Amino acid sequence: MIFTPPNGATLLSRAVRVAANTLLLPPPSTESLALTGSVFGGSRVAWHIGSMTLLFTHSLKEHRHMADTTADKTTPTMPSQADVMDMLRRGRSVLLVEGIVCLVGGFLAIMFAGIASLWVDLLLGILCVVIGFLGLLRSGVGGSEHRGATALTGVLLLTLGLLLLIWPFEGLEAITLVLAIFSLIRGFSDLLGAPWRSSVSPGLQVISGCAGLLLGGLLLWWYPSDALWAPGLLFGVQFLMLGMLLMSLWNAASTPVAEPPTP
Repeated sequence: MIFTPPNGATLLSRAVRVAANTLLLPPPSTESLALTGSVFGGSRVAWHIGSMTLLFTHSLKEHRHMADTTADKTTPTMPSQADVMDMLRRGRSVLLVEGIVCLVGGFLAIMFAGIASLWVDLLLGILCVVIGFLGLLRSGVGGSEHRGATALTGVLLLTLGLLLLIWPFEGLEAITLVLAIFSLIRGFSDLLGAPWRSSVSPGLQVISGCAGLLLGGLLLWWYPSDALWAPGLLFGVQFLMLGMLLMSLWNAASTPVAEPPTP
């Protein structure tokens, strides 16, 4: 049986009608389709043109569908205040436990600052060793992108962690020096309003800058004898601040919301 391709004008008219329906255009008239078929002439040329038209319209339709689906998935939705309060209420027992643990841990770290300082050194050493090992593992089994930088970072962190674990007292001196330098930089930044000045509480920012300068100066003044207790003491103060923040969130989550007045 011999296969005979359809007439060029017939196939081209079908292709143009499909394209018009896909692109939401008005369908062309019979006279324009006949004119188009007579201009192209020949069944082989019309066959290829009709196939390309169908392929193009199908691809365009899929592209529009994918774009609409991606736009729907990537549209950010911000939670409302009621949703945030509902999440806090559902997790207020966790907030209470975390707040109590942070408060107790902060008080113990302040009372036993020497032991807390040693624990800070050991925890930082273990953390650096773990992160450095994971960085080396990632550079070995991961892709070739940034492999050298990842491996170098892993080696540096692994070396730093081992130094902190092998020589803990020298590590405490290094930690204290880093804290002093950071406090001075942060103090100058808050005092000068760099990189920005707080528009809500500029006075508190200035007070924070003065406190940072005072803390950094005292750490350098007592250095290196303060390395045995300063990291643990600052760690305890940070834990106390975090505990009070969690307790305030627990209190806000436990307070019932006032109903709006009815007219």
